[in-house]
Amino acid sequence: MENLFEIRIHSRGGQGAKTIGQILAEAGIEDGKFVEAFSEYGPERSGAPMQVFIRISSEPIRVHSNIKTPDMVILADPSLLGMVDITGGLKKNGTLIINTDKTLDEIKPKLKTSKSQKIYPINATKIAVEVLGKDFSGIVLMGALNKINPIVSKEALEEELEEIFARKKGKEVAEKNILAFRRGYEAV
Repeated sequence: MENLFEIRIHSRGGQGAKTIGQILAEAGIEDGKFVEAFSEYGPERSGAPMQVFIRISSEPIRVHSNIKTPDMVILADPSLLGMVDITGGLKKNGTLIINTDKTLDEIKPKLKTSKSQKIYPINATKIAVEVLGKDFSGIVLMGALNKINPIVSKEALEEELEEIFARKKGKEVAEKNILAFRRGYEAV
């Protein structure tokens, strides 16, 4: 499928990776795309390593398995760097977004990447704590993802953030999450 874009997120339970998948999927539907988003957990507990798989396409999606060769990988939890093969299967011209307080020069030696793969370090944890008061870095990383590859429109993502968080947590929390998303967008 030429129009298929696949994302794999490495995270720990409770950090918002599953929420990123849900928001991207629902915003993608609003944009008229075909989407698929699902999670894979190790031991089901908060803090356990997990992966989220997201497919977005302008055509119907006919594959329904874990993503082995993603176009983009997001590392939401920097403690997984070196523990998990985050670059495994990343396409030749793929993109890697890493939540870290380190520079590109500091993290690059820990990665098995090719020269054609793009790496974007972003201190999503710091931004999340500043804006949300907690380390829910997923929303910040989604902003970075959207800036790097607007596979789903920024407007649809912000509308989805407003809808989900206003309904569940109230208008003030929704506004903070939209701000965190925008800060992530601006950080790359």
